Amino acid sequence: MMLRRLAALLLLAGCATAVPPRLVQNINALTARFPHAMWGIVVEDEAGHRLYEKNASTLFIPASNRKLFSGATAASCLGFEQQLSTEVFLDGDDVVLRGGGDPSFGGRWTFDRDALFAPVVDALRARGVNAVHDVVADPFLFDRILLPPQWEIEDVGTAYGAPVDALAYNENVVGITVDDCARPVAGTDPLFVDAVVKCSDDPVTVVSDANNAITVAGAIRSRFHSLNSIASPALYAAQALASALKHAGIDMRGRLRVEDRRPRLSNPVATIASPPMWQLLSVEMKPSQNLYAEMLYKDAGGGSYDGAREAERRFLTTEAGIDPAEFRFVDGSGVSATNFVTPAAAVKLLRWMNDPARRGAWWLILATPGEEGTLHRRLTELASRLRGKTGTLTGVNSLSAIVTGANGGTRYFTIFLNHNAATSDDAQRVIDAIAREIAAF
Repeated sequence: MMLRRLAALLLLAGCATAVPPRLVQNINALTARFPHAMWGIVVEDEAGHRLYEKNASTLFIPASNRKLFSGATAASCLGFEQQLSTEVFLDGDDVVLRGGGDPSFGGRWTFDRDALFAPVVDALRARGVNAVHDVVADPFLFDRILLPPQWEIEDVGTAYGAPVDALAYNENVVGITVDDCARPVAGTDPLFVDAVVKCSDDPVTVVSDANNAITVAGAIRSRFHSLNSIASPALYAAQALASALKHAGIDMRGRLRVEDRRPRLSNPVATIASPPMWQLLSVEMKPSQNLYAEMLYKDAGGGSYDGAREAERRFLTTEAGIDPAEFRFVDGSGVSATNFVTPAAAVKLLRWMNDPARRGAWWLILATPGEEGTLHRRLTELASRLRGKTGTLTGVNSLSAIVTGANGGTRYFTIFLNHNAATSDDAQRVIDAIAREIAAF
């Protein structure tokens, strides 16, 4: 009798942890479509049972799945409600703009650029200030490493590879349009950015100089439009302030400049606060905005990449419980192909995010199918049940997600595809098919 009871208990336990055979078969069949690529997949249920794994403990390039780790570090170090402040001071006859590490300053929530500086204009007028001498930028909350050295040269200058500083404006990018090369007329957004066109038979290039002036060179056969980064973020923000002061009738009689050391300032004029951290993180996660990721990463580390990496290492190993041998990160966004992490570590972090104490915030922050962001046109039938993060580099695609069951329960999964010679669209279709198999419970 005792043996029968023991056998029954063992059978029940086996059923509780049994791997669904069709899930394994279907995922194997889908991964076989790219037999020469490298797959890393982990699927776990709510209780932590491993339902599927392939190369679970192997290090992979995560692409923008790297943002899960840097974003979680920022949330842990700074809190979901933290706001970042950009401050304005008077220093004699100069007005100084001091960066506080806010990636949103003058960006996607700024529909009226001059209105951003209205508190500054109002405060100066209240003091009877009708003119200033220099407009000065102070970016010294951050170190002077504006571009992670691990980024490839082809990434620098692009809209997704903007320089990183404590002062940002308009996400450190400028919109450029040129009609054609018969009568080249360059337009910029914002308008205060200077641009010139140099026609030739060469391929088109767009370059920003140290003063943020844009040169478009090459063969422009029809209307040309581009979004490119500027070279000096701090100067860009100062240029925006000078433009707003001019429009408000406050003269600048000196010059624009960036401080070469952190000044001592004691005459505050105004403070412009960012949205709360959870909202900033949602821009990092949903549209996968790289500048947000880099700046919030530095914010979490006291303004330096070395500090950020140390803060992240402490968080991941002590709070999230991830083995330090399972990750190596060099930037905050995942642009570098020298970031590495295991699929198992990514799933462990998803579990940390979905803890009841944090679940509500992360379900707002992570990408939702059918809504703004990289899942806008993907997995839309799972919009009510899935939250995740995508990633794409040349030869690399990834998706990590939390998905709830149609009748309850939760699964956590990470899918990394490296060394893929097919198109990114083809890779995404297979990854999404795998995600649908995982979500079928």
